[in-house]
Formats: sequence, structure tokens, C-alpha cells
Amino acid sequence: MKTKTSLILTVAALALSGSALAEVKIALVAKSLGNGFFEAANVGAQQAAKELGDVKVIYTGPTTTTAEAQIDVLNGLIAQGVDAIAISANDPDAVVPVLKKAMQRGIKV
Repeated sequence: MKTKTSLILTVAALALSGSALAEVKIALVAKSLGNGFFEAANVGAQQAAKELGDVKVIYTGPTTTTAEAQIDVLNGLIAQGVDAIAISANDPDAVVPVLKKAMQRGIKV
């Protein structure tokens, strides 16, 4: 899993590296916080970000496993101006509109 996470972060960082000095902000959105699987993914993502340098991983997610709660989280990330969003969607169909909005604003999804 560490290799997969590292690969995802590396590809995202390379895709977003318009400026070598700019910090790349990648949001890792879990189905819900407190889930051991996603906590482990965050550990791997943070380690990969440290190894890559100039990458900040924002680990977040809702406290409940609902699409509505995840959409609220995504809207917050769009407002923050993150560079990329990696998400494990609770309801993929429900989050499509907000992810399209993110992509229209130049955020890699």
C-alpha cells in the first residue's frame, strides 16, 4: 500500500509541478475519519510527502459515512484551493457534481 500511495503522490506532484518552489497541496479524503484503513493510508501518504518534499498532504473526511458530509468536506477543500484531491467516495454518483466543480477550477481529481 505504501508503494501505491507513493506512486499516486509522485504522479500528482509531477503533474502539478509548474513551479519547483511551490508547495503542492494534495487532499486525501477518507470515507470517514477514524477508519483504520484510511488512517494507514494517511501514514503512507505523509511519509511519501516527506520524502518528496514540497508536498503537503491534507488528510480529511467526514465524521459520518454519508455523501452529504463528504460533499461538505470537498466544498471546503475547493475553497482552500488545494491542488489535487484523492477520494474514496461514499457515493460516487453523488460526489460527481462537486468533483466536476473542482476540476473546472483546475484541481486535479
